[in-house]
Amino acid sequence: MSAEKTTTIAVPLGSGRGRRLKFEALALKVLSGADAGLEVTLSLPTIRIGTAPDNDLILHDRSVSRHHAEIRSTPEGYLFRDLGSTNGSFIESLRVTEAILGMEVTGMLGRTQILLRHLTEEHEIAVAQDNQLGSLVGGSQPMRELYGFLRAVAPTPTTLLIQGESGSGKELVARTLHQLSHRNGPFVIFDASVTDRELIRSDLFGHLKGAFTGAASSREGAFRKANQGTLFIDEIGELPLELQPRLLRALENREVTPLGSDQPIRIDVRVIAATHRDLAAMVQAGTFRADLFYRLSVITIDVPPLRDIPEDIPLLVQHFLKQRALDCHLTPAALKTLQAYSWPGNIRELRNVLERAAALAKGKSIHPQDLHFLPLSTAEESPSQSSLSPSPPGSRLKALERQMIQEALARNRHNKAATARELGISLSTLKRRLKEYAIPSQRRP
Repeated sequence: MSAEKTTTIAVPLGSGRGRRLKFEALALKVLSGADAGLEVTLSLPTIRIGTAPDNDLILHDRSVSRHHAEIRSTPEGYLFRDLGSTNGSFIESLRVTEAILGMEVTGMLGRTQILLRHLTEEHEIAVAQDNQLGSLVGGSQPMRELYGFLRAVAPTPTTLLIQGESGSGKELVARTLHQLSHRNGPFVIFDASVTDRELIRSDLFGHLKGAFTGAASSREGAFRKANQGTLFIDEIGELPLELQPRLLRALENREVTPLGSDQPIRIDVRVIAATHRDLAAMVQAGTFRADLFYRLSVITIDVPPLRDIPEDIPLLVQHFLKQRALDCHLTPAALKTLQAYSWPGNIRELRNVLERAAALAKGKSIHPQDLHFLPLSTAEESPSQSSLSPSPPGSRLKALERQMIQEALARNRHNKAATARELGISLSTLKRRLKEYAIPSQRRP
């Protein structure tokens, strides 16, 4: 389905009503010429036509150029553009360089006549009845609506934007979309919030050996690593403004140019972006490009915060205990305590609370007094939201907290931003903990 012309008519999650999606695509039928009878329906942001094998519509007419023309989806409609072909392009018998296409037109490329029709498909999204889908767990109404939505959009090439609070499971949503997409390539994660600002272009698009000082070998970059698969760009709101046009071109043209090269490389990548920021507000503030926002937010998926789906907490607890091989169980009172908490750190915080409780519990049963929310949660910045079970000042708990921070730092190669996100705390809270526990924030040589 069309990544740029898709619109979403959605009702809020948890409403109990279905959702409707409207997809727009372009049907091309060869009426005459060497490929007469060929029909394709394409829903890509840019459709390329020519005789070269990397085109979307490949023709075998010798009077057609290798890269003859392209059709690009825009807010105004489908824009047809001749790419400097030898014999020119004609729309309704008029030679054109560029033209906005009507709902149904005929075009002539060389000796090949093509009928181009604008199609619209509308789909009702059924509410699922599952308690789990792919990497996601939960049986509440909002989660089941989300499952139905993901099943509908996963097989399409549409670029998606996932919105949700930190720790709410945006990466799990992206993984589930990839699992359901049947794409043969890998699932590659690019975190715009933790990548070195000076190397971010290389990390995304790759570089050639010698492209810059220290480039001792060539590098593929995230886009090429994800070829034929899915590229998940996490925290897209942190992408530097000066690099946003390059990302936009990659999304539109489906090609990247590595640093040190002037030859673009074609890619087949489905892009899913995620953010906890308000990108629309950033566009208004001038810190995020409006055209990139338009490309990314064709379909927007909102992930519910954990506080809105407390009925899913027992399922999540069971899932995490099994996943972490924790030989314990929660008492009914402990479960009730978890369901009453506001969860500023969302699912990531729940996982951390369970791991700490399992480590501190004296037996296999976890009681309310074993649950400690404050040490590694954002609740420290929101006292009004964290009246439950304040952490005791015991040295055992502090030692455990120090160990968890050290282990998370090691896993994230001492990147503080990534460590804070894994622990479900703010960066400022992590810095205070590092100072309080005298933990080196840099890797020792």
